[in-house]
Amino acid sequence: MTGILAGVRYDDPLARYRGEKLVEIVKKLSRIRNKDIDTNLGIDIFYLFYLPFPLPVPPKDQKDRLAQLRYLVAKGILSNAEARKIRYYTIAHSGRSIIVGASFLEHLLQELSPQSGGEGGEGGQKNQGEDQGQTGSENDNERSSNNIQNAVRNAIRRVMNEVDSLSKLEQMAMGTQAGTGSILEMIENSSDIIRLARNTDVQRLLDSLSFIEEITFKTRKKMIKSSKGEVIGYSRGSQLTRISRTELALFETREAEQVLLYKWATGKLILYEKVVRQDVGPLYVLLDKSGSMDGEKIRWAKATAIALFMRSRREGRPFLIRFFDSAPYNLIKVSRSGKSSETLRLMDYLARIKSGGGTDITRSIITACQDVAELKMRGLGELILITDGEDRLAENMVRKHLRENNVRLITVMVMGENPDLRKISSKYFKVVRLSNKEMLEVLEL
Repeated sequence: MTGILAGVRYDDPLARYRGEKLVEIVKKLSRIRNKDIDTNLGIDIFYLFYLPFPLPVPPKDQKDRLAQLRYLVAKGILSNAEARKIRYYTIAHSGRSIIVGASFLEHLLQELSPQSGGEGGEGGQKNQGEDQGQTGSENDNERSSNNIQNAVRNAIRRVMNEVDSLSKLEQMAMGTQAGTGSILEMIENSSDIIRLARNTDVQRLLDSLSFIEEITFKTRKKMIKSSKGEVIGYSRGSQLTRISRTELALFETREAEQVLLYKWATGKLILYEKVVRQDVGPLYVLLDKSGSMDGEKIRWAKATAIALFMRSRREGRPFLIRFFDSAPYNLIKVSRSGKSSETLRLMDYLARIKSGGGTDITRSIITACQDVAELKMRGLGELILITDGEDRLAENMVRKHLRENNVRLITVMVMGENPDLRKISSKYFKVVRLSNKEMLEVLEL
């Protein structure tokens, strides 16, 4: 089948891969395994979002109804004002073009399917469906141009509502540092990204992080001075193991040797300033989901957990999280490398958990310490407990487990007070208002 976009080689292996991958994602989203969507349609959609100036060419064969349909879809996308805004996000980015293109095509098939009464694909069976991207026999009845344009507009409108969430999920999955994340890995997880972007609970969580661009840069890199570290500057002193090359040059003459000895005796040698990165343990969030945390409390706590996760990504630390009420729930772990699949699993976990139940803080802290012990990592770990509970603690037992596993307890008390936690916590922070300012203060703990 010939293409309807000028300059695009539909037989090129890369173009075929992109089209096939887009179609594969649509099949996963629609959960219809026997739907045979034409790859050329996937190529059309991809390049309509990827190219800066795609140029549709009217099909030469006026009887080719499928080509006519593809041409009308292309014209509908390029003439749509909302589609132009979406294209600012996708142009020249293959991963985004595949994700957005797959979401659009899946919405388009949904829009056309009820009208056709068939499979919503490119062919279907004769006198039963209309051309919507499936290979096979073509419908004898041609859909009007107005219906197709309406379907395109509705599909674009739905994608427009998802783009902001897609962008934030991509940023979380890919990370912000060099060497983290992969476009290919993001493409492989595209169906999960789209499903999460359409999840109302996830959208609300991401809306709570409207300042996510700001917090991703508020990180702490812990360094300690060492004679065997990397050079970051110069200092003065008498430590010969860090002496600079300019000072060593003074050994070349006898007169200069006296100057060198004087500078060494008085601590005025020019030395290299060297540091090594301090071993930092995992960042562990223990989040209370008891009944008293219902409503805005649990939403604020979840958003804070996401912000802490973003901090852990910037600091190159493993991230762990457990919800708890009267008992600890499943542990979710994101490694230092922070694979996209791990990040998306974390977001799905946060969205699914609802508040309810009692509160047992002692049992939950001990479980968290045992989790850290199983990691067998060097460096001080941080356990950030977010709760509003007034539960009594077994202080001695909790202190023992924190000390043995080299864990620092930081308590974030949400609109409440717990004297026992105040005693055993390295830092104790009271949240009076559920605001972004309070969340930023927690990130600095």
